[in-house]
Amino acid sequence: MDKIIIHTGRLVKKNGISDLIKSLVYLPSEVKLQLLGGGEDDTELRNLVNKLNVIGRVEFLGHVPPEQVSEYLQRADIFCRPSLSEGLGISFLEAMGAGLPTIGTAVGGIPDFLKHHETGWICEVRNPRSIAEQIQFVVDPTNQVKVEEIVARARKLVEEKYNWDSVAEQMNQIFQKTLS
Repeated sequence: MDKIIIHTGRLVKKNGISDLIKSLVYLPSEVKLQLLGGGEDDTELRNLVNKLNVIGRVEFLGHVPPEQVSEYLQRADIFCRPSLSEGLGISFLEAMGAGLPTIGTAVGGIPDFLKHHETGWICEVRNPRSIAEQIQFVVDPTNQVKVEEIVARARKLVEEKYNWDSVAEQMNQIFQKTLS
């Protein structure tokens, strides 16, 4: 049965998509990748798919309207973005909120919410084998209970800390301190 890894966001170097595609070489053929979004690296990434002979395992879906992204997240099995740099990482929070096991790198703002084996999985930067190892852990049936626990903690974190009411309250507190 196929396992779908999803990446949402622009097809640009900073998102580490070439490393994600390269990780497929270390994974069984039933692991597939869906890329939502477009960008300047589209042609380069398609060429990489051909070069690595992972044709049929990578689906370039292009720009997807924001209101449809959640539908793709619901059908996926894992979210992965092996970023080289990142701000807050809204795509990660969306995936975690959708109940997806989430894999990323410990760069930028990601470590603020993605903790290895606590709320997700951390892979090494620019290391396709490390990405594959984290994906293997998540898809391994013997780890199912652990994965479900991590996903539940991640979803709870997003619901409690990153909902709009909470964000608005945090912003209000910042403004109140600034005005004092």
